[in-house]
Amino acid sequence: MKRTTIFLAMLSWLFLFGAGISSADGFRSAWDHYRSCCIQPDGRVIDRGRQNMTTSEGEAYALFFALVQNDPVLFSRLLRWTGNNLSRGDLSRHLPAWLWGREKNGKWGVIDDNSATDADIWLSYDLLEGGRLWHRPDYVRLGERLSLLISRKDFANLPGFGFFPLGGERGFHPDRRLWRTNPSYFPPFLMRFMEIRLGGMKWGGLPRRFLGLMKSVSPCGFVPDWVAYEPGKGWRRDPVTGPIGSYDAIRVYLWAGMTSSRDPDEQALLNRLRGWVQKKIPWPTLFVNTKTCSAYGKFPPGFAVAYLPFVRRQGLSSFREAYRIFLSRLWVKNDTDYYDTNLYLFGKGFLERRFAFDGKGRLIVAWAKNGQSGQPVDSRERRENSGRR
Repeated sequence: MKRTTIFLAMLSWLFLFGAGISSADGFRSAWDHYRSCCIQPDGRVIDRGRQNMTTSEGEAYALFFALVQNDPVLFSRLLRWTGNNLSRGDLSRHLPAWLWGREKNGKWGVIDDNSATDADIWLSYDLLEGGRLWHRPDYVRLGERLSLLISRKDFANLPGFGFFPLGGERGFHPDRRLWRTNPSYFPPFLMRFMEIRLGGMKWGGLPRRFLGLMKSVSPCGFVPDWVAYEPGKGWRRDPVTGPIGSYDAIRVYLWAGMTSSRDPDEQALLNRLRGWVQKKIPWPTLFVNTKTCSAYGKFPPGFAVAYLPFVRRQGLSSFREAYRIFLSRLWVKNDTDYYDTNLYLFGKGFLERRFAFDGKGRLIVAWAKNGQSGQPVDSRERRENSGRR
C-alpha cells in the first residue's frame, strides 16, 4: 500500500508537469500533432529542441510511422528529402549523413556526414517492408541496396566475436584493439528480420551475437548507453560514457517489450532487463549505473511510455492501472520534444495495436489485410515519387 501511495503521488506530480501538457486520445493525436509541428511538406523532420536540426534517425522513424499510418504520399516525400539531402542524391550509393542543419556560415546543409547505424538499419527496414506492404518492388530494391551498404560500412569483424555493427561508419574504432557500439541501435525484431531476409556472414547470426553482447553488459538487469569490445576481454564498459544508461538505453527496454514472444531469444532478452523490476521500482529512472547497480533521477514523460510494453510483457498487473491513468492524462506537449514524442509514438502505437512484429521480425499493421499484406498504392503516390532517383 505504501509503495502504491508513493507511485500515485509521483504520477500526480507528473500530471502537473508543465503547463504545456494536455490530455489527448493516444497515438493518432500525438502523430497528427507531431506531423503538423515537426514535419515539413517536403519531408524534412525538424528537431525543434535542437536548433531546428534534422537527423537521419528522425527521418527513419517518420518513415516507419508513415508506413504504420498507411500514408504512402508522406513516405515518398520523406524518402526523397532523405536521399536528396542526406545521401548526396542517391540512397543506394551513400549512407545518409546523420546530422543536417544550419552551418556556421549560416547556410543549411550537412553538418556531419558520418552515418548513424540505427537510422541506416531502420531506413532499410522501412523500405523493405514498405515495398512488401505497398507492392513497391522499387522500394524493396532500394532497401536491399542500402542493407548491402550497411553491411560494408557500418559493420566490423570483432576478433573472437564475429561481425557486428558499430555506432556508424567512422569514429567508432578509436584504436586497433577497441570498438564501440550502442545497444539501443539494434531492435531484436529488426535483427531477426535482417537475418532471415538477407542472411550472409554479417546479417546471419546477428540476433545471437546481440544476445551475447547483452549477457555481457547487463549483470544488474540494466543496460548502458554505449559499450566497447576488446579482444580477449569481450564486451565491457565504454571508455567515453562509462557505465551510465539513460536516453539511449531506454530504447533497449522499448524494443524488447515489442519483440514477438515467438522470437527464439525473446525470453532470454527480457530476463536480462529486469533491473527496475528486481528493485521493485514500477517506473524507469532517468539514469542507471551498471557498475554500482544503482537507479536514480526523475524520468521524462517519454521514458514511462517506452517502458510500458516491457511492463506488460512481464505480467506486472499491479502496475497496469496506474500506468493506464498515467497514459490517459499525460500528453501532448504544445512545444513538442522530438525524442519524447517518438518514444511515445512507438510505445503507445504498439499498445494500441497499430503495429506489431511477428516472430520473423515482419511488420504487422492494422490497416493491411490480415495485418500482413497491403494494397497497391494509388496513382497520386506514384506521381509524388516519380521524380525520385
